[in-house]
Amino acid sequence: EYHQAEAEAIHKAIVRNGRPIVLSLSPKHLIKEVANIKANSNLSRISDDFWDSWKQLKSQFDHCAEWMGVGAPGYWPDADMLQFGKVSKRGPVLQERYSRFTEDEQLTHMTLWCMFRSPLMMGGNMPENTEFVKQLLTNKDVLEIDQHSINSRQLYRKDELVVWVSQMPETGDWNIAFFNLNDDAKEVSLNFADLGIKGSWKVKNIWTQQAMGTAKNSFKQEVKPHGTLLFRLSRK
Repeated sequence: EYHQAEAEAIHKAIVRNGRPIVLSLSPKHLIKEVANIKANSNLSRISDDFWDSWKQLKSQFDHCAEWMGVGAPGYWPDADMLQFGKVSKRGPVLQERYSRFTEDEQLTHMTLWCMFRSPLMMGGNMPENTEFVKQLLTNKDVLEIDQHSINSRQLYRKDELVVWVSQMPETGDWNIAFFNLNDDAKEVSLNFADLGIKGSWKVKNIWTQQAMGTAKNSFKQEVKPHGTLLFRLSRK
């Protein structure tokens, strides 16, 4: 439930205070209240608590699709904490452990959050990050997508194959994320006509920084189960 009067009161107090304070709300996924939520906060949750569960990560694709296009400077829908690394250090309930996500699932997790342009907040114990997690958190091109891309949207979802796209404002380059939510490897494809473009484009794998050659009019790749591939298309 969204407590509108409370949100408005806190927002008013922040304005009167005059200090630069960010207000984050957790009204779960109340898309119907988005106008008031945007008017009174800087970010708000789009789901219940998100943990390192593949079932929850699949559900987050639904929530992100529901909220796409809502975010803009001043207010961003929040897909919740990044569940990487040492996510439980100690406590009365949870045992000390690292994230249950596989490396492919962690790549999917980070890629979706950045394509959706969610705020990025690390939920694990940073000093115990593995090299893999450090790479997830420090890829400059991936972070650039989260911070600066435009027109981010889910292009399609069919048979648990998902494609998200966005553009970089200064160059017009396209960011293309292929997701495979199935339990076995699948081929994911993109027709350039669906983006309103044609001709030949240079392709780069953003996570590996590997040049993939040139694609003309369409592009397809096999994606691991629960995995993702993230590409940048640049004019040849």
